[in-house]
Amino acid sequence: MSYREPSLWDKAKMGLIMGGSVGACLGCLIGFYSTMKFGPGPRGYLGTIGQYALGSGASFGFFMMIGSCIRTDEDLSLGADDRAALRAQMNRYRWPGSAATQTTPVAFYFAKAAKTGSSSEK
Repeated sequence: MSYREPSLWDKAKMGLIMGGSVGACLGCLIGFYSTMKFGPGPRGYLGTIGQYALGSGASFGFFMMIGSCIRTDEDLSLGADDRAALRAQMNRYRWPGSAATQTTPVAFYFAKAAKTGSSSEK
């Protein structure tokens, strides 16, 4: 049996359902607290709690759907020649002196200050 990765549409639906259910649960809690503190209003208890649940579920579900679409992993595996070309381009833009020694810019600064003999303590 072969495994097929879910499509973008499947991931969007999954994010919408998960976000909608979590948002609806939180909306019910917030709506229940609001109706107990401020009263039910003209819609009644169930209408007010349902309005909170639907509003919270829709907004959280929308953002979870967008987030799950953004986080989709594409099969972007690089070959050996692509990795070598990328490494060569990255080495071209390294900090001076760090290609061979792998020092950070801060360590490079302190090493240069130690060679010149300048220090902040006098």
